[in-house]
Amino acid sequence: MSNYKASIDIGSNSTLLLIMDVSEKKILAEESRITGLGKNLDKTGCFEESSMEATYDALSVYCDIAESFNINPEDIIVTATEASRVAKNAQEFFKRIRDGLRIRIQTITGEGEAYYTAYGICAMAKSLGQEVVILDVGGASSEFIKIQTNPFKILETISLPIGSVRTTDWLENGLFHSELDKIYAKFDLKNYMNTPILGVAGTLTSLALMIENANEYDADLINNLSVNVQNFQSFVSEKLVDSTSEDFEKYSFLGKRATTIRGGGICCAELLKKVNCPKIMFSTFGLRYGTLLSGGIDGIYLI
Repeated sequence: MSNYKASIDIGSNSTLLLIMDVSEKKILAEESRITGLGKNLDKTGCFEESSMEATYDALSVYCDIAESFNINPEDIIVTATEASRVAKNAQEFFKRIRDGLRIRIQTITGEGEAYYTAYGICAMAKSLGQEVVILDVGGASSEFIKIQTNPFKILETISLPIGSVRTTDWLENGLFHSELDKIYAKFDLKNYMNTPILGVAGTLTSLALMIENANEYDADLINNLSVNVQNFQSFVSEKLVDSTSEDFEKYSFLGKRATTIRGGGICCAELLKKVNCPKIMFSTFGLRYGTLLSGGIDGIYLI
Protein backbone atom coordinates (compact mmCIF):
# COMPACT_ATOMS: atom_id res chain seq x y z
CA MET A 1 0.00 0.00 0.00
CA SER A 2 1.33 3.44 -0.95
CA ASN A 3 2.25 5.94 1.76
CA TYR A 4 1.05 8.75 -0.48
CA LYS A 5 -2.27 10.13 0.83
CA ALA A 6 -4.45 13.12 -0.01
CA SER A 7 -6.96 15.25 1.87
CA ILE A 8 -9.19 18.15 0.86
CA ASP A 9 -10.75 20.74 3.14
CA ILE A 10 -13.83 22.44 1.65
CA GLY A 11 -14.20 25.54 3.77
CA SER A 12 -16.57 28.49 3.74
CA ASN A 13 -14.04 30.66 1.90
CA SER A 14 -11.36 28.37 0.45
CA THR A 15 -10.86 24.82 -0.80
CA LEU A 16 -7.51 23.26 0.11
CA LEU A 17 -5.58 20.21 -1.08
CA LEU A 18 -2.80 18.40 0.77
CA ILE A 19 -0.80 15.42 -0.50
CA MET A 20 1.75 13.81 1.84
CA ASP A 21 4.00 10.85 2.24
CA VAL A 22 2.53 9.94 5.63
CA SER A 23 5.42 7.63 6.55
CA GLU A 24 7.75 10.64 6.67
CA LYS A 25 5.20 13.44 7.19
CA LYS A 26 6.62 14.89 3.99
CA ILE A 27 4.49 17.40 2.10
CA LEU A 28 4.37 16.48 -1.58
CA ALA A 29 1.85 19.04 -2.83
CA GLU A 30 -0.38 21.78 -1.48
CA GLU A 31 -2.99 23.83 -3.33
CA SER A 32 -5.42 26.54 -2.23
CA ARG A 33 -8.24 28.26 -4.09
CA ILE A 34 -10.72 30.86 -2.88
CA THR A 35 -14.12 29.38 -3.70
CA GLY A 36 -16.44 31.37 -1.41
CA LEU A 37 -19.14 28.84 -0.54
CA GLY A 38 -20.12 30.93 2.49
CA LYS A 39 -20.85 34.10 0.49
CA ASN A 40 -24.31 35.54 1.31
CA LEU A 41 -25.18 32.31 3.09
CA ASP A 42 -26.90 34.03 6.02
CA LYS A 43 -29.07 35.95 3.57
CA THR A 44 -30.05 33.16 1.16
CA GLY A 45 -29.48 29.94 3.12
CA CYS A 46 -27.92 28.37 0.01
CA PHE A 47 -24.63 28.12 -1.85
CA GLU A 48 -24.46 30.56 -4.76
CA GLU A 49 -24.07 29.06 -8.23
CA SER A 50 -20.80 30.90 -8.91
CA SER A 51 -19.30 29.56 -5.67
CA MET A 52 -20.39 26.02 -6.50
CA GLU A 53 -18.81 26.30 -9.95
CA ALA A 54 -15.55 27.57 -8.44
CA THR A 55 -15.55 24.73 -5.89
CA TYR A 56 -16.32 22.07 -8.50
CA ASP A 57 -13.54 23.39 -10.76
CA ALA A 58 -11.05 23.36 -7.86
CA LEU A 59 -11.99 19.82 -6.91
CA SER A 60 -11.63 18.67 -10.52
CA VAL A 61 -8.08 20.06 -10.65
CA TYR A 62 -7.28 18.52 -7.26
CA CYS A 63 -8.44 15.10 -8.43
CA ASP A 64 -6.09 15.37 -11.40
CA ILE A 65 -3.20 16.31 -9.10
CA ALA A 66 -3.99 13.41 -6.77
CA GLU A 67 -4.11 10.98 -9.67
CA SER A 68 -0.66 12.17 -10.77
CA PHE A 69 0.52 10.72 -7.43
CA ASN A 70 -1.44 7.49 -8.12
CA ILE A 71 -4.13 8.42 -5.58
CA ASN A 72 -7.65 7.57 -6.73
CA PRO A 73 -10.37 10.20 -6.20
CA GLU A 74 -12.32 7.68 -4.09
CA ASP A 75 -9.40 7.50 -1.66
CA ILE A 76 -9.09 11.24 -1.00
CA ILE A 77 -10.30 12.26 2.48
CA VAL A 78 -12.63 15.19 1.82
CA THR A 79 -14.26 17.23 4.59
CA ALA A 80 -16.70 20.14 4.55
CA THR A 81 -17.29 22.55 7.41
CA GLU A 82 -19.59 25.38 8.59
CA ALA A 83 -21.04 26.61 5.29
CA SER A 84 -21.89 23.03 4.38
CA ARG A 85 -23.50 22.48 7.77
CA VAL A 86 -25.84 25.38 7.04
CA ALA A 87 -26.56 25.47 3.29
CA LYS A 88 -29.88 23.93 2.27
CA ASN A 89 -28.49 22.83 -1.10
CA ALA A 90 -25.26 21.31 0.24
CA GLN A 91 -26.21 17.66 -0.16
CA GLU A 92 -27.56 18.19 -3.67
CA PHE A 93 -24.30 19.86 -4.62
CA PHE A 94 -22.21 17.11 -3.03
CA LYS A 95 -24.13 14.44 -4.95
CA ARG A 96 -23.27 16.29 -8.16
CA ILE A 97 -19.61 16.22 -7.16
CA ARG A 98 -19.73 12.53 -6.23
CA ASP A 99 -21.37 11.62 -9.55
CA GLY A 100 -19.00 13.77 -11.62
CA LEU A 101 -15.67 13.43 -9.81
CA ARG A 102 -16.02 10.22 -7.78
CA ILE A 103 -15.09 11.88 -4.50
CA ARG A 104 -17.17 11.52 -1.34
CA ILE A 105 -17.53 14.62 0.82
CA GLN A 106 -18.01 14.21 4.56
CA THR A 107 -19.55 17.13 6.45
CA ILE A 108 -18.12 17.27 9.95
CA THR A 109 -19.34 18.87 13.16
CA GLY A 110 -17.77 21.89 14.79
CA GLU A 111 -16.29 19.51 17.38
CA GLY A 112 -14.78 17.42 14.60
CA GLU A 113 -13.36 20.49 12.91
CA ALA A 114 -11.71 21.48 16.20
CA TYR A 115 -10.38 17.97 16.87
CA TYR A 116 -8.74 17.41 13.49
CA THR A 117 -7.39 20.97 13.30
CA ALA A 118 -5.71 20.53 16.68
CA TYR A 119 -4.52 17.02 15.80
CA GLY A 120 -2.90 18.28 12.61
CA ILE A 121 -1.10 21.06 14.45
CA CYS A 122 0.18 18.73 17.17
CA ALA A 123 1.35 16.19 14.60
CA MET A 124 3.27 18.75 12.51
CA ALA A 125 4.29 21.75 14.62
CA LYS A 126 7.48 21.98 16.65
CA SER A 127 8.10 23.38 20.14
CA LEU A 128 4.53 23.53 21.39
CA GLY A 129 3.96 23.90 25.12
CA GLN A 130 2.09 21.34 27.21
CA GLU A 131 -1.14 23.34 26.80
CA VAL A 132 -2.04 25.49 23.80
CA VAL A 133 -5.05 27.63 22.86
CA ILE A 134 -5.72 27.63 19.12
CA LEU A 135 -7.86 30.13 17.22
CA ASP A 136 -9.05 28.85 13.85
CA VAL A 137 -10.77 31.62 11.89
CA GLY A 138 -12.54 30.25 8.85
CA GLY A 139 -15.00 31.79 6.42
CA ALA A 140 -18.20 31.18 8.38
CA SER A 141 -17.05 29.93 11.79
CA SER A 142 -14.21 30.42 14.27
CA GLU A 143 -13.07 27.89 16.83
CA PHE A 144 -11.24 28.39 20.10
CA ILE A 145 -9.55 25.08 20.96
CA LYS A 146 -7.66 24.39 24.18
CA ILE A 147 -5.46 21.31 23.89
CA GLN A 148 -3.01 19.20 25.80
CA THR A 149 -0.17 18.31 23.46
CA ASN A 150 1.43 15.25 25.07
CA PRO A 151 -0.48 13.02 25.11
CA PHE A 152 -2.79 14.76 22.66
CA LYS A 153 -6.15 15.66 24.12
CA ILE A 154 -8.82 18.26 23.47
CA LEU A 155 -9.42 19.95 26.82
CA GLU A 156 -12.29 22.13 25.61
CA THR A 157 -13.48 23.87 22.49
CA ILE A 158 -16.11 26.31 21.32
CA SER A 159 -17.30 27.10 17.80
CA LEU A 160 -18.62 30.58 17.02
CA PRO A 161 -20.72 31.39 13.92
CA ILE A 162 -18.39 34.16 12.73
CA GLY A 163 -15.62 34.19 10.16
CA SER A 164 -14.08 36.24 7.35
CA VAL A 165 -16.89 35.76 4.81
CA ARG A 166 -19.69 36.28 7.32
CA THR A 167 -17.97 39.38 8.73
CA THR A 168 -17.50 40.77 5.22
CA ASP A 169 -21.21 40.27 4.48
CA TRP A 170 -22.24 41.79 7.84
CA LEU A 171 -20.02 44.85 7.33
CA GLU A 172 -21.49 45.43 3.87
CA ASN A 173 -25.01 45.29 5.31
CA GLY A 174 -24.34 47.27 8.51
CA LEU A 175 -24.98 44.23 10.70
CA PHE A 176 -21.55 43.46 12.13
CA HIS A 177 -21.88 44.86 15.64
CA SER A 178 -25.43 43.57 16.16
CA GLU A 179 -24.43 40.08 15.01
CA LEU A 180 -21.33 40.20 17.20
CA ASP A 181 -23.45 41.17 20.22
CA LYS A 182 -25.71 38.16 19.57
CA ILE A 183 -22.71 35.84 19.51
CA TYR A 184 -21.22 37.22 22.72
CA ALA A 185 -24.60 36.96 24.44
CA LYS A 186 -24.87 33.28 23.50
CA PHE A 187 -21.28 32.02 23.94
CA ASP A 188 -19.09 32.23 27.05
CA LEU A 189 -15.37 32.67 26.29
CA LYS A 190 -14.08 32.99 29.86
CA ASN A 191 -12.02 29.78 29.63
CA TYR A 192 -9.93 31.24 26.80
CA MET A 193 -9.07 34.55 28.48
CA ASN A 194 -5.66 36.14 29.07
CA THR A 195 -3.50 33.56 27.30
CA PRO A 196 -1.27 33.54 24.19
CA ILE A 197 -3.00 32.09 21.14
CA LEU A 198 -1.84 30.07 18.14
CA GLY A 199 -3.66 31.36 15.06
CA VAL A 200 -4.36 29.05 12.13
CA ALA A 201 -6.11 28.97 8.72
CA GLY A 202 -5.86 31.26 5.73
CA THR A 203 -7.10 34.54 7.16
CA LEU A 204 -4.69 34.59 10.09
CA THR A 205 -1.71 33.25 8.14
CA SER A 206 -2.33 35.88 5.43
CA LEU A 207 -2.49 38.60 8.07
CA ALA A 208 0.83 37.34 9.45
CA LEU A 209 2.45 37.82 6.04
CA MET A 210 0.87 41.26 5.65
CA ILE A 211 2.13 42.38 9.06
CA GLU A 212 5.63 41.34 8.02
CA ASN A 213 5.16 43.09 4.65
CA ALA A 214 6.04 39.87 2.82
CA ASN A 215 6.00 39.80 -0.97
CA GLU A 216 5.14 36.12 -1.31
CA TYR A 217 3.86 33.15 0.64
CA ASP A 218 6.46 31.98 3.17
CA ALA A 219 5.47 29.09 5.46
CA ASP A 220 8.65 29.31 7.53
CA LEU A 221 8.04 32.99 8.24
CA ILE A 222 4.47 32.25 9.33
CA ASN A 223 5.40 29.32 11.56
CA ASN A 224 8.10 31.28 13.37
CA LEU A 225 6.24 34.56 13.84
CA SER A 226 5.00 35.95 17.16
CA VAL A 227 3.15 39.28 17.36
CA ASN A 228 2.11 41.38 20.33
CA VAL A 229 -1.68 41.70 20.07
CA GLN A 230 -1.50 45.48 20.52
CA ASN A 231 0.58 45.58 17.35
CA PHE A 232 -1.87 43.23 15.64
CA GLN A 233 -4.79 45.49 16.60
CA SER A 234 -2.92 48.58 15.39
CA PHE A 235 -2.23 46.94 12.03
CA VAL A 236 -5.91 46.08 11.56
CA SER A 237 -7.15 49.55 12.54
CA GLU A 238 -4.53 51.43 10.51
CA LYS A 239 -4.23 49.21 7.41
CA LEU A 240 -7.53 47.35 7.06
CA VAL A 241 -10.53 49.13 8.57
CA ASP A 242 -10.79 51.92 5.98
CA SER A 243 -9.29 49.98 3.08
CA THR A 244 -10.72 48.31 -0.02
CA SER A 245 -9.64 45.17 -1.86
CA GLU A 246 -7.72 47.35 -4.35
CA ASP A 247 -5.46 48.45 -1.50
CA PHE A 248 -4.22 44.87 -1.13
CA GLU A 249 -3.01 44.35 -4.68
CA LYS A 250 0.63 44.53 -3.58
CA TYR A 251 0.08 41.38 -1.53
CA SER A 252 0.08 38.96 -4.45
CA PHE A 253 -0.23 35.95 -2.13
CA LEU A 254 -3.78 37.04 -1.20
CA GLY A 255 -5.29 36.35 -4.61
CA LYS A 256 -9.07 36.29 -4.30
CA ARG A 257 -8.74 36.42 -0.50
CA ALA A 258 -8.28 40.17 -0.98
CA THR A 259 -12.08 40.48 -1.08
CA THR A 260 -12.48 39.11 2.46
CA ILE A 261 -9.20 39.95 4.22
CA ARG A 262 -10.56 43.25 5.59
CA GLY A 263 -13.54 41.47 7.15
CA GLY A 264 -11.29 38.64 8.29
CA GLY A 265 -8.86 41.02 9.98
CA ILE A 266 -11.67 42.86 11.77
CA CYS A 267 -13.14 39.52 12.88
CA CYS A 268 -9.78 38.34 14.26
CA ALA A 269 -9.10 41.64 16.01
CA GLU A 270 -12.50 41.56 17.73
CA LEU A 271 -12.08 37.98 18.93
CA LEU A 272 -8.56 38.58 20.25
CA LYS A 273 -9.76 41.70 22.07
CA LYS A 274 -12.70 39.84 23.57
CA VAL A 275 -10.44 37.23 25.22
CA ASN A 276 -7.76 39.78 26.13
CA CYS A 277 -5.06 37.83 24.30
CA PRO A 278 -1.55 39.25 24.92
CA LYS A 279 0.32 37.57 22.06
CA ILE A 280 -0.47 35.61 18.92
CA MET A 281 1.67 33.05 17.10
CA PHE A 282 0.80 31.47 13.76
CA SER A 283 0.75 28.04 12.11
CA THR A 284 0.21 26.85 8.54
CA PHE A 285 -0.96 23.42 9.77
CA GLY A 286 -4.56 22.52 10.48
CA LEU A 287 -7.64 20.54 9.49
CA ARG A 288 -6.44 18.87 6.29
CA TYR A 289 -3.30 17.67 8.10
CA GLY A 290 -5.33 16.20 10.94
CA THR A 291 -7.77 14.31 8.74
CA LEU A 292 -4.96 12.92 6.59
CA LEU A 293 -2.60 11.89 9.38
CA SER A 294 -5.37 10.31 11.44
CA GLY A 295 -6.33 8.16 8.47
CA GLY A 296 -9.95 9.25 8.17
CA ILE A 297 -12.96 10.69 9.97
CA ASP A 298 -14.33 9.11 13.13
CA GLY A 299 -18.08 8.58 12.76
CA ILE A 300 -18.81 10.56 15.93
CA TYR A 301 -17.77 13.72 14.07
CA LEU A 302 -19.96 13.21 11.00
CA ILE A 303 -23.22 15.01 10.27
